[in-house]
Amino acid sequence: MAIKKILLTGNWELFLTILSALYPISTPPDKSKYNVTILTYPSQTLALPSQVPPSAVQHRKSDFTLQSLQAALAGHDLVVSTMSGGDAELQTRIIDAAVAAGVKRFIPHEFGHDTLNKEIQARISKYAGRAQVIDHLKQLSMADLGFEWTGIATGYTLDTSLISGDLGFDMGWHSATIHGIGTEPFAASSLERVGQVVASVISHWEEVKNRYIYAAGAITSANEVLRSAEKATGRQWTVGNYDVEECIREGETRIDRGYPDSGMFLLERSVLYDEQLDASASFRNHNANEMLQLQPEPIEDIVKKAYHDLKHHGKPGCGCSS
Repeated sequence: MAIKKILLTGNWELFLTILSALYPISTPPDKSKYNVTILTYPSQTLALPSQVPPSAVQHRKSDFTLQSLQAALAGHDLVVSTMSGGDAELQTRIIDAAVAAGVKRFIPHEFGHDTLNKEIQARISKYAGRAQVIDHLKQLSMADLGFEWTGIATGYTLDTSLISGDLGFDMGWHSATIHGIGTEPFAASSLERVGQVVASVISHWEEVKNRYIYAAGAITSANEVLRSAEKATGRQWTVGNYDVEECIREGETRIDRGYPDSGMFLLERSVLYDEQLDASASFRNHNANEMLQLQPEPIEDIVKKAYHDLKHHGKPGCGCSS
């Protein structure tokens, strides 16, 4: 059965970039092969990419109880969740509602590091929650329900992290904090690329169903990002090198002191520099980009666009900025 009716819900930046990929500028919305529904909480309003008119999508609302979700998800071929990737209970509720509503395909919130890496699960609690969700999806797919899923790891979202400063690179002050020597390889994608990967997964569903796939835009390093940032800004940067263990300790300390967001950003960053984790190995050894017909992303292009978006919008693009 072809995928036609798609429901998106969750993180605003993620679902906007997915929506942009499903409705590319080169294709008029009324010629799209998909019918897209956006599911939000009752208080939320829609702000769509410029090329997507409100008439092109349906907007449903839910309080995200099981009964409300079941009613909202009914009639769709695929649900793409970008909702609270570390909240296993919420993700599981959405999945169970999808199954009860007769939805046969599901893409969970991933779009980051390798959730199947047990050392990452042990370091970052939300990845342990994501692993529970993947296990739940595996069990459902083996239960003779006709239910299918695909998990998608895209690596570190580089442009958003450059703009926010979460990577430790300050594009305004031309300074960088590197927790290692800078040559450690890590998997990365732009926000726009994440949407493109999801769109390609939908187009290649039969090849990727019931699998956890790795589709980063590039394997890079802090030094390569630094060189690209210096070229984009036209300035030589000041660099401080610190141990990865210090990054982990500071992240855990911030979480213990009641600052979970800032602590989590540091733990996410530590994964990039920790050679013992070898977090990019699965992205190198099980790269799905060729199967998805996606070309590598040049790091220089990601950094250049991030700098442009920071100067002109103060936020990352989603494939829809002018």
